[in-house]
Amino acid sequence: MRGVSVSGMWKFQPGDNAEWALPRFDDTSWVDRRLPGRWPEGGYPETNQLAWYRLTVKLDVPTPQDWPAQFQLALKTGKVMSAFEVYAGGKLIGGVGALPPLAELNYDRVRVLAVPSSAVATDGTLVLALRVWGGDAGITDAWGSGPYYGDFILGNNADLLLSTARSELPGLLASLLFIGFGIYHTYLYRRNRQFRSYLWLGLLAINIGIYGITLNQWKYAIDFSFLVWKKIEFAAIYIFPAVVIQMLWTLLDTQIRQWLRIYQATFVVLSLAAILIPGMAVLWSTLPYFQLWSLPLLILGSVLLIKRFRDGHPEARTSILGVMIFAMTCVNDLLIDLAQTDTMRLMPFGFVAIFAAMAVSLANRFTANVSRLEDEVAERTRALSVANKRLQEMARIDPLTKLLNRRGFTEEGLSEIQRVFRGRREFALMLLDIDDFKRVNDRFGHACGDAILQQLAGCLRGALREVDVIGRWGGEEFIILLPQTNERGASTVAANLRSTIAGYGFAHDGVSLSITATIGVSLHRKGESLDACMAAADRAMYAGKAQGRDQVVFSDSAAAVESVAGAREVTPPSGDAS
Repeated sequence: MRGVSVSGMWKFQPGDNAEWALPRFDDTSWVDRRLPGRWPEGGYPETNQLAWYRLTVKLDVPTPQDWPAQFQLALKTGKVMSAFEVYAGGKLIGGVGALPPLAELNYDRVRVLAVPSSAVATDGTLVLALRVWGGDAGITDAWGSGPYYGDFILGNNADLLLSTARSELPGLLASLLFIGFGIYHTYLYRRNRQFRSYLWLGLLAINIGIYGITLNQWKYAIDFSFLVWKKIEFAAIYIFPAVVIQMLWTLLDTQIRQWLRIYQATFVVLSLAAILIPGMAVLWSTLPYFQLWSLPLLILGSVLLIKRFRDGHPEARTSILGVMIFAMTCVNDLLIDLAQTDTMRLMPFGFVAIFAAMAVSLANRFTANVSRLEDEVAERTRALSVANKRLQEMARIDPLTKLLNRRGFTEEGLSEIQRVFRGRREFALMLLDIDDFKRVNDRFGHACGDAILQQLAGCLRGALREVDVIGRWGGEEFIILLPQTNERGASTVAANLRSTIAGYGFAHDGVSLSITATIGVSLHRKGESLDACMAAADRAMYAGKAQGRDQVVFSDSAAAVESVAGAREVTPPSGDAS
């Protein structure tokens, strides 16, 4: 036997009589009323808000003996305001809440009630009766009474239980996901207090998750009373606008003014009142005022979004859609409560819509921040790379002459040796020292000496090729590397360089000076180290100093020496000169 819906037209009669549950009772004089369907406004106070529904069902399989194995007939109920009892074949099989005189509200619960086989007549007829209490005057005036939501279904007990659990499971998982999402975002805020939007989005998600659980049938797995669950539900509803204000204004980078803070605080007070004031009366008495009081927020939020959208704020565009959906769901639920319209409540979908809009907006902001951070990192990396290159150059450059220093020249020299090793021609090395430079410093001062060194650096750059490497070796010594230069070429360059320096017009502070330089030259031989080549040039230079200065001396055995008087042959130096 498959599950069959028994919703639809039932016989209905206001009042209360125990005999109305009996199968033999004649209900033909009763009126027809759709189930589920709310009672008229105000309900039936003349009968203490008590009424009965009756339905006679002809089962497809007439006798329990013909039912399949493991089959247990059961009735799944919808939701009924404010309590009810179900009778099958004149026997009470269960209910929700308690009817007077106990009068216990519980209008959110769906039950699957087993129908005993004895309730079915021999001809397969089953008489169902539903005894309903609408509640006291406060709740009937505020929300109406009677069966108001869900389908009434006859079927196998196990199948109905399983289908009910399955149908409610996605909502439960979604609520738990919202709570987990919210906890994670509040954790992110705790790690970095600059992420204020994460805090409010997290609290918004937790609030929506808690509200979703209060609407889910799985909540009855926790042993809370109906009153406690209702207070949690209304507290979540009432606090929601306060959190939305904080989230939306923070997201749109707008200051919350003092009057808006007061407006925001009223929702916090309402939420606390729903929890702390005993009983249910505070809930149905405050809900209409809350709904009306929330309308200004829809206007304020819309105006803010439009303004920030016109200003080009990136998060305003995605937030508008969520706020519009939320506004429509609020209007729908407001009409249900104030005008008793028979439509489905959409507020949960509005909660999800505004949360999704805020989450997307925050994700857009996060993505934009990450992109901006990546751009800043890339820009700073480029700046750091340039700065590092400058530092490297500064580490290689002599600050006075702007020539290579020892480190820079040594690096270039080692690179040249690598090139020679790969098959290029050899190179020449020259070590140049200014003659009697100490007398220049002693007579004209160190400022003059520094000016001479700077001018000599310019003279060397002008006299040599771009490929030649020039460095200040220390003090008044300069070192020069001539790539792909043989002995003859080095001799010519050194001679020209010596004569150029001797004829160069050095000047400082109105004083003209003439200086000379002694140059030691060595030719690098393949396999020789840079230090060895420089040592040879150094010995040659000191030999020139010993032989009278202002001359060029080769480290080879047949080297030409040029002085002020002209070139002359010399022998290799036998030792260092002082």
